[in-house]
Amino acid sequence: MTLAQEAQRSKAVRPAAEPWYLVAHRSLAAIVPLELGYLVSRPIADLFYLLWREKREATKRNYARLLNRPPDDPEVDRLARGSFRHFGHYIAELISVQGWDLDDLRDRVDIHGDEHFEEALSYGRGVIFTSAHMGSIEIASALLLLHGYRVTSVMNRLRPWWLHQWVVMVRERMGVTLLPTEGTGLRLLRALRRNELVALVLDLGVQNGEGRPVTFFGHKTYFPTAPARLARLSGAPILFGLAVRRPGGRFAAYVSPPIFADPMLDPEEDAHRTTQRVLEHFERFVARFPDQWYPFRDMFPNDGP
Repeated sequence: MTLAQEAQRSKAVRPAAEPWYLVAHRSLAAIVPLELGYLVSRPIADLFYLLWREKREATKRNYARLLNRPPDDPEVDRLARGSFRHFGHYIAELISVQGWDLDDLRDRVDIHGDEHFEEALSYGRGVIFTSAHMGSIEIASALLLLHGYRVTSVMNRLRPWWLHQWVVMVRERMGVTLLPTEGTGLRLLRALRRNELVALVLDLGVQNGEGRPVTFFGHKTYFPTAPARLARLSGAPILFGLAVRRPGGRFAAYVSPPIFADPMLDPEEDAHRTTQRVLEHFERFVARFPDQWYPFRDMFPNDGP
């Protein structure tokens, strides 16, 4: 039984018949090896790197800031090109993982910090799971099925419309409910009060940052404070986690210890400190696996060197 079928079996009411393209997707995923998907994705990713100037230049600006080098430095170009190639791997995984079963997942993934999920849930306030556009997002999502979590998350509308619908349906088959980014705060709070898991991403770009500046790789910038504010309102702990690729078609997943808001602090100071603590975990993984990060939006203000 595939991961998507496993998620659907756990629901009390089965959905209507699936669109033909989802049925075809899952059938194809079950017979096409992931390694073949990786092989096909590489030249396509290289082509996008050459043609998609806006995203390429934004990625190079971000790596230049991390390395404290000019954007035309060869090392900056190497990391940016590698980021596009890893994103191609992610697209291959988005297609392939739908055909895996839970045994496939267990065989391919080494989980570090899995015990932190149970610890966080034991408080009975729900869990705020934070991650980033990095590594294998599909593997990180699929891991939640191992625990049977009900997951609520948010997502910006994608273009074209059929891509948005496809991602929403694929995630729904994985047991993840995607909500629009605006006006969903109360629904997220209700999910936490049901002791469910809310998933949010951190690296939405400096234009989507909020509040007081935080430090990321020694530079002042802005990250969303929504996870920290939600933690303060709900009392739920925050976990940071992601999955990265390892050699041989394997993956390593990491989950941080719980991070709590401090209600004794001023709300703005609390949001700043909690966000900074979460970013410390994210920063360590970018330092270890820099080309598995997808910084296709500007992450720093345009006032640096």
